[in-house]
Formats: sequence, C-alpha cells, structure tokens
Amino acid sequence: MARLVVLIFLITTSIMPWTRAQSNDQVTWYKRVESGKEVITTLQFYFHDILSGRNPSAIRIAQPSQTNPSSTLFGMLMMIDDPLTVGPDPSSKIVGRARGMYGSCWPD
Repeated sequence: MARLVVLIFLITTSIMPWTRAQSNDQVTWYKRVESGKEVITTLQFYFHDILSGRNPSAIRIAQPSQTNPSSTLFGMLMMIDDPLTVGPDPSSKIVGRARGMYGSCWPD
C-alpha cells in the first residue's frame, strides 16, 4: 500500500496542470511565494479516481490470473485519465488531468 501511495504521489507531482481560468478569474488553487532567489509554489488540488459508472477515469488493463480472486489485487495495473479539481467535490472546477498508470503490489 505504501508503494502505491508513493507511486500515485509521483504521478500527481509530475503532472502539469492546465488552468482554464480567464484572466479576470481569481485562481485560488495555488500559492506562489518569492523569497530572494528561491520561488516556492504550492499546489492544492484533488485527485478523483473514478472506477465505475458511465465514464470511469481509471480502467484495469492487466492482472495476473493467479491473483484475480485475491483481495490484495497484487499485480493489477490501471490506466488513468483522472480529473484534478479545485475542491473535494468531483463537480468542482477542473484544473488539470492526471494521465498515466499505476499498479498494486504486496507490502514488504
């Protein structure tokens, strides 16, 4: 589980969010702080992994037949195109998309 969390973190931190904000819109999902030569940008967005319904954003692409009935989902691979939103509500403003894949492994 820890490796899955690290993998999801790496995927989400490597994504370049595209804003759809107009120049007169107030953007509140990031904060930029400049102190001397160092610039710190803090991004806050919500990652929505939708696994079911009419338009799932994550789809299982592979899983070993030996672990298919297992509750651990060891070896499962998912392909994702998840929305990143300003708030925790999935219908809030989309500021980017998380695209890629992730897998499940057994904890050491």
